[in-house]
Formats: sequence, structure tokens, C-alpha cells
Amino acid sequence: MALFSRRKKTADPSTVEEDAAVPSAPAEDAAATGAPEETVPNVGISVQAFRGVGADAGPEVAAPVDEQSSSGLEDDAPEEPVVAPRREPTINVIETEKPRLPLASALPPEDTHTIEGLKDNVLLREALAEIAEGASNEELLGVMRQSMQGHLYLRVYGDAGQQINDGEALSVAVIREDEKSFLLAFTSGAALRAAVDAEEDPAATSAMAQPVGLIYQQVIDGGFTGIIIDNASAPHRVVFPTELLQQALDQGDPAMVLKSLVSAPREPDTAARVGEALAKKKVWVAVSDGTNGAPVGIAEAHTADGKRFLQVFSHPLEVVALGRDDRPMPFEPEQLAKVLSSHSELAGVIVDSAGPSLAVERDSLGPVLVLAVDLGD
Repeated sequence: MALFSRRKKTADPSTVEEDAAVPSAPAEDAAATGAPEETVPNVGISVQAFRGVGADAGPEVAAPVDEQSSSGLEDDAPEEPVVAPRREPTINVIETEKPRLPLASALPPEDTHTIEGLKDNVLLREALAEIAEGASNEELLGVMRQSMQGHLYLRVYGDAGQQINDGEALSVAVIREDEKSFLLAFTSGAALRAAVDAEEDPAATSAMAQPVGLIYQQVIDGGFTGIIIDNASAPHRVVFPTELLQQALDQGDPAMVLKSLVSAPREPDTAARVGEALAKKKVWVAVSDGTNGAPVGIAEAHTADGKRFLQVFSHPLEVVALGRDDRPMPFEPEQLAKVLSSHSELAGVIVDSAGPSLAVERDSLGPVLVLAVDLGD
């Protein structure tokens, strides 16, 4: 493997700059650096997992994002959620129209490790694989929704473990262009290898794994312009501006508990753990106002054996992914408890029906139903 070779000294020792141009959109064919013509020596990548990057990991900048560098996502981002109705909502079946982007399989993918010790973010990697030249805003939002779970990886120059032990700020890799700065993150060991293979002067580097929510928050708190995911894997990469990351975290659970549970390989207690999370975490429901003749109310789903399930979502982007005219509406645990207790015909809930999804039946929703008892329903 190889590393960035053209590094500048800056006032912030915790960042390492790359001299490459920043891609203005994920579909552009502009790599961070050109691949060297001669064979690059192999340099091993050490793997470290830490809870935090460190307070000094980001540059002291706060550059605005213009329309070209923002990938055009803001215009199609979900609108502010509608206010929950005061009366008990009507629950109706809303048929799914043809989606605007490929939906994922109901079952989560199997874990893969393209570098020993690094668990790939397979869902995000597969979403990026759908990105091509001229990707639509809907496709980019589909990538964003699949990023709301799991881990991403940061490149750290030198030995990350030693830097932590010595109390030093981690030398994480960023790209800077004029006043803009972008943190680099990776979905997999293969994407990380592609980035270091593109370097001309190899040096030691470490890979640091962190939950996506922490990395997105670091981009926001560190004053970055945005984040580039899999920068050396064009066209299968994406640029997310900080404003979009802030909106995504504000609208969802920063810990991404539900999405992470549904997206992980199934365990015997997965449904029970989702039931516990639903008793604590706000979810979203899909609301139709009757446009195009659709039933007015909250969407439910019917299984082949006739069971009825309320559709709930871990993030409003999960509603957008279905490609319907529904609007995402926030639903607190107490509201969910009231609906389930008032509609005994509902067999349970389906979480994130755009996939990966999970049907959770009533016998796993005890913690939620207890809330209805506490409310006197």
C-alpha cells in the first residue's frame, strides 16, 4: 500500500492535507491523486478501533458550501416533518409504487472483511455500487439512508495507537481545496486500499473504525465543509456537505440504534432488541394525504398470510426511499403504543420496509405495549 506523499505543514498537526482537487459531485471522474505508473511497494495497514478522533482532529474552518460543491442534495432533502395529528390517526394500506431507487433486500447482507480486522460497511458499499455517472438526487439520498448505520473508516498517518498513547491528536487524512476541507472516510478495506494504492510515496498508515454517527458529528464539530466517502473509487463515491449531515442527524437518532439493529445479521434476540428500542426511540410513519387517490392515513402492510403490520421507519429518508407521495411524520413511543393498543388487529410493525427490514410481532413489542398501560389505555 502507499500513502499521501505531498503533505503540507499546517497550524493544525492533527490533519494531513492532500494536494488533489475536491470532486464537486460523486459522479465526476476526478481521483484524489493520479495512480503512479510504476509499481507501488506494499505497505501494511494496521487496524485500530477507537471511540473518538480527538478534539483537535478537524481544521478551524467554517467555509460555506456553494451549489456546485453540495451535490445538489439540499433541494430534494426531506421537508420538515408534518405535525402529528391530535386525533388518533387512521391506518390504511398504501400500495407501494415503483420506487425511484433500488430497494435493498429484506435480509441484511453477510459481514465481509476485505482487510483482516476491518468489518466492511456492506450496505453502504452496495449503495455506492449503484452510483454511476450522472447519479440522480434520489440515488444520492439512497446512499445517505444506507449510511445511517454501521461504521466508517478513517485514514490515520503513522501509528494511531501510539498517537493515542502519547496523547497526540490523530493525524487523519483530509482533502483541502482553497477554503474548503473534506474529511475522507471509507466503507471497506478494499476502498481504503484503493486510496493508499493511488499514492506515489508509501508510508505507514493506520485504519481507525468509528460509528457513522460519531464521524458525521466530527465533520460538523470540526468545521469541515463535508465528507467524501471512498474518494478513490470513482464513480462509486459520494460527497456529502456538512449541512446535509447536520440535517440527517437532527432528523434521526444520532446513535442510529434501530437502523443498526435491522441492518445487522439476524440474531435470536434481534426482534426483542428492536422491541426494546421502539419503546425508547422516536420513529417515523408514512402519511398519505389522499393525493392521487391513495387512502388517507398512516401506511400499513399486509403479508401473504393476511397479517397486518404498521410500517415504521428509523429515519425520514427511509420513507423517501419508497418513492411514494407519503410524507414522513415523527412518532413517539407513546404514540406507537397507543396505536398498537387501539388496533388489536395489527400483528405488529415492520421496520424500514425499503430494506433491510424486519417484521416485529406483538410478542416482541411488550416494552412498547407497557407504555400504553402506563398511559391508561
